[in-house]
Amino acid sequence: MFRSYQGNDNNIAKLEIKEPSGGKTGGFFIFTAVMIYSFAFKIHIVISTITLLAGIATIAMSVQGLISKREYGRGDSGISIAFNVALYFQLILGSLIYYLLRTSLEGPMWEVPDTQNDASLRFWAIEHIALMIFALFLTQLGRAFIKKSKGTFRKFRASLFYFGASLLLILFSMTMALTR
Repeated sequence: MFRSYQGNDNNIAKLEIKEPSGGKTGGFFIFTAVMIYSFAFKIHIVISTITLLAGIATIAMSVQGLISKREYGRGDSGISIAFNVALYFQLILGSLIYYLLRTSLEGPMWEVPDTQNDASLRFWAIEHIALMIFALFLTQLGRAFIKKSKGTFRKFRASLFYFGASLLLILFSMTMALTR
C-alpha cells in the first residue's frame, strides 16, 4: 500500500501511495477525510447545542437568583463552569475543523481564501472565529469577576452581564450562520 524510495534529486525520500486494488491513488483517503470532517462537524453542532443550553440555564439561574435573592450556590457555579468549559471545547474542536480537517479537503491552511469577494468565506474565516473567541473571553472574565465578588447580588449581576453578553454573541453568530 505504501512504498518509500530514495529519489534521484538531492537524495530526498519520497512517499508513493497506491491503493491495494491498483486503482487511482487517494480515493480512499479523500473519502476518509470527508468522513472525519463530517463527523467532527456533527460533534461541533452537538456541543454547540449543549453550550447554548448551558448558557440559557446560566442566564435563567442568574435572573432567578436576583429575583429571589437567594445565595449564589454550587449549582450556579457549576452551570457557569459547564458553559465556560463547553465554549473551550468548541474552540478546540472548531480549530481542529478549520485548521486541520479543512486543509485536507480545501488545500493548505497557509493558502488564504479570497474573503473579500465571498461573504460566506469571510464569515467563517474571520467573523465567526472572532465572535466566538470574544464570547469565550467574556465567559472567562465573568468567571473571574464572580470569584472576586463578595456579595451574592454582585455575583448574580456579574453572571447575568458577562454570560448574557456571551450568549448574545453566540446567538448573533448562529443567526448570521443561518443566513449564509
